[in-house]
Amino acid sequence: MIHEALSSIKLKDVMTSPVITVQEWEDFHVVQDKLEAHDIRHLPVVDDSGRLVGMISQRHLYKICSPRRMDNGGWHYDKDMLDSFILKRVMVRDVYILRPDNTVADAIKDMVQFKIGCIPILDDSRRPVGIVTRDDILAHLLKL
Repeated sequence: MIHEALSSIKLKDVMTSPVITVQEWEDFHVVQDKLEAHDIRHLPVVDDSGRLVGMISQRHLYKICSPRRMDNGGWHYDKDMLDSFILKRVMVRDVYILRPDNTVADAIKDMVQFKIGCIPILDDSRRPVGIVTRDDILAHLLKL
């Protein structure tokens, strides 16, 4: 019964859109700036044509450059340290993707099977049109 319900919900009805992206050539501090400014944990990385070439996450930042705790309780990354890394070399290139007409059941299956927390949603030209996270799915389920 639950699987039936999840199989009837299209990702285009659950995904976050428009999606915030980062260009593959941008400085690494731009990744942190966008994650912080938009209060998100995942960024699709796109080429100059806007096509998906990879993903980068807050977790990747933690692994390559530990932030420093500020007096106000926030976190601060050293910009020069971040920019010493090259985004194209750190991002995940093998990205699991889905289309807007795929279902929530498809997304959950992939998230569990591949141990991922988000899936970019692409159009036929491989351009991100949205992103779906575990939180998006859970928030939608609460509304049912």
